[in-house]
Amino acid sequence: MSETSDQNKMTIVRFFEQVFNKGNLGVVDEILAPNYQYNGKPSAPDGTKKWVQSLRAKFPDLHFTIETILAEDDKVALRWLMTGTDQSTKEKGYCIGTNIIVLADGKAITNDQGGGDQFLPGSPS
Repeated sequence: MSETSDQNKMTIVRFFEQVFNKGNLGVVDEILAPNYQYNGKPSAPDGTKKWVQSLRAKFPDLHFTIETILAEDDKVALRWLMTGTDQSTKEKGYCIGTNIIVLADGKAITNDQGGGDQFLPGSPS
């Protein structure tokens, strides 16, 4: 594994830990490039911050766990588990998703996500 691969993995782990788990939105500007795209569409850092704020409001105990992470040069692939309690229903549940993120000069330029759009009640098996 290259030094670039290791650095890129650490960057993505930092993003998930700081932004989603701790609500440190300042990290968004540090990690997302100005021309960042999410699922092929431009996504400004400010839009990402608003989305994270709404996600953390809906799930006050929001927590992401990276279950698997692989990197090769400028690409990082990961599978994650999100757990939380839906504030409106008080129901605990989870989502699972995968992302492939491409970085340039330490900043994410593209992020293609699969899954993560279905909140399932209960605990993951």
